[in-house]
Amino acid sequence: MARKCRLLITGGAGSVGRHWTSALLEEGHEVRVLDRDVEPLKGVVHENLTLTRGGVEDRDILESAVQGVDAVLHLAWSFSGDPLEILEKDLKGHVYLLEECVRQNVRHLIYTSTAVVYGKPRYSPIDEEHPLLVEEARKPLYGISKAAAEKLCLMYWKERGLPVTVMRFWWAFGKDIAGKHLREMLKTAAAGGPIEVPGESGGSFVAMDDLAKGMELCLFNPKAYGRTFNFSTVYVSWEEVAHMVRDATGSGCEVRSVPRDQWAGSAFLADPWDLSDAAARDLLGYRPTEASLAKASLAQAIERTWRDMTRGGQDT
Repeated sequence: MARKCRLLITGGAGSVGRHWTSALLEEGHEVRVLDRDVEPLKGVVHENLTLTRGGVEDRDILESAVQGVDAVLHLAWSFSGDPLEILEKDLKGHVYLLEECVRQNVRHLIYTSTAVVYGKPRYSPIDEEHPLLVEEARKPLYGISKAAAEKLCLMYWKERGLPVTVMRFWWAFGKDIAGKHLREMLKTAAAGGPIEVPGESGGSFVAMDDLAKGMELCLFNPKAYGRTFNFSTVYVSWEEVAHMVRDATGSGCEVRSVPRDQWAGSAFLADPWDLSDAAARDLLGYRPTEASLAKASLAQAIERTWRDMTRGGQDT
């Protein structure tokens, strides 16, 4: 992406969107953000940033937001548990966006999906050919709807000629890291523990910088058109995460590793979510942060999240 471009980021005020917005502005690009809540970006003052409050399901607002952009980075999603809301807002808006991109000759649409579409790991590491067992996902409605959105993207590539790319990832972290299960671990450690985790389980965390790097490697790259890519930085076991949590809180609590076949806790923690990013490495030249540095950054993000929680920065 050598020349300066005009980009629309839907859901650009979310955690990933804010990072991408900042990164693209720093590179001199013009960025438009469309989000139902733009408040998290109100403090960013930049001549190349335009904020629009609204959802992709609002066709009039969407038409204006897409006007004249080179590419769309589509992150917006409601995460609703109501099937009708998913249909009326997320999926309807998704189709409106695809239609608008075709009508206005947008050069590329990148859709950010999720590893949840894999449902439940059948083998490891999980590559892009893994079946989409969405009915077995820990959040089936989320998995089903995100998989449907992916398929719609690929249909518009095949039938309408819209260049699209689908990005999948598991859990992103930046200077801090969100997540209910992590907050529960932090509170347990602070209370003296013990922290119990399933053995031989964990996940492929992705650093925000690496996710932005992956996005930029895809953008306007013909090798990425009509393709789906996993992105990850480092696989970290839950036992490793638990020790990071213990260190962050300054607790001397015990960390207990429970055999996977005896695990009775959260289903989210039960499986090894080891994503293969071989396709992105081979086709795009993706090179994530070195593993030891990434784990150190993850530990720092957990520590900062704990500091924010103790200061009332998050729901505790």
